[in-house]
Amino acid sequence: MQLPRKAAKLEWNLNTLISLVQFVTIIGGVGWMWANTTRDIQELKNWQKAHDEYHKERLADTRATTASFNERLRAEEVRGNEVDRKIDNLTYRVTVAEQSAVTITTSIRDLQSGFNQQASDIKVVKEIVQRLEAAQQGRSR
Repeated sequence: MQLPRKAAKLEWNLNTLISLVQFVTIIGGVGWMWANTTRDIQELKNWQKAHDEYHKERLADTRATTASFNERLRAEEVRGNEVDRKIDNLTYRVTVAEQSAVTITTSIRDLQSGFNQQASDIKVVKEIVQRLEAAQQGRSR
């Protein structure tokens, strides 16, 4: 004897409802996390592109500044070479002036020596002349 089949009743158990809500929540949470993660990754990629561009600009600025500095340095080296030449020239002139001063000093000493000798010779001549005059006066009297 076969029992008649009863029509299946759609009965929902409390555990089934809780499991279904949990499943829907998990699916929704995964979707929300996927969307946030995708958005964050896109924002990071955009930031990275902007940051790379910033570094390219900074590198260009730094290279321009370095080139400008190198130009100024070369100009200063040229000016430094000119200054070195002027210093060498002035050093030469001072050396020549010092040598001239030494020569002049030597010449002045020689002149002083000659002058002193002439002065002593003049004194001797004066004494001789005085003796001759005295001898002539002694004869004339």
